[in-house]
Amino acid sequence: MWQAIRENPRAVMYAVLMHLILLALLVFSLDWTPKVSHPPGIKVPIEAQLVDQRQLDAVEERKQAEQQRIEDARRQAELAEQRKVEAQRKAELEAKQKVEQAAKQKVEAERKRKAELEAKKKAELEAQQKAEQAAKQKAEAEAKKKAEAEAKRKAEAAQRREAEQALQQQLAAEQAGREAARVQGVVAEYIGYIQERIERSWLRPPGSAVGLSCVVQVSLIPGGEVARVQIVRSSGDPVFDRSVETAVYKASPLPLPPDAALFKNFRDLRLIFKPN
Repeated sequence: MWQAIRENPRAVMYAVLMHLILLALLVFSLDWTPKVSHPPGIKVPIEAQLVDQRQLDAVEERKQAEQQRIEDARRQAELAEQRKVEAQRKAELEAKQKVEQAAKQKVEAERKRKAELEAKKKAELEAQQKAEQAAKQKAEAEAKKKAEAEAKRKAEAAQRREAEQALQQQLAAEQAGREAARVQGVVAEYIGYIQERIERSWLRPPGSAVGLSCVVQVSLIPGGEVARVQIVRSSGDPVFDRSVETAVYKASPLPLPPDAALFKNFRDLRLIFKPN
């Protein structure tokens, strides 16, 4: 009721005003003449005041009209309340739908965000895998290149060593040849000196034939001293052979080259003694 009054104050005011007017008409239509009391037993004439029927009908009509207006006002208030409830229900429904829509949008946005995040993570993982694969391939290529370069370097170094060794061997062979030639020259030179000294120390035996020769084995010690003399091929004349042995001992010490390393070539000499 109070809610209807708050929502439709004008209709309520009209209804109250009509009730007051109706009450005033009823009050003024009554007979307010004071009645005189008579003693018992005295007959007083009855005065009846008739109320105008038309006035009563008019009051009744106004009363019914007022009731109708009140009823209309009540109905309008109810309709207004219904419209308000309906509007509130509609607003609540719309608000609920908005909340549901917002929740749905939030869920969809979250799903989309998670999908984007998952796609981003997948892309980053694939990119990382590709980068790692590329780095691995690059490292393998660099390692292979380095290994090939190392193998090439080793091969070239081996070739250089082989070339150097071959050159050194060649040089050594040449040096050895030159040294052998030098030694042979020195040996031949000093053998000539030895033979010359032995021949100077030899005395021809009386009556020995001309043109005799023998082969004598001479053993020397460092310094050129004669350690042993042996005729390995006789001349056929024992006196001639003994004269040769005597000449070798007499010529001691025999001349040797100053290079002591060459003594091994003079330790055992086999000389052909054939005097001129």
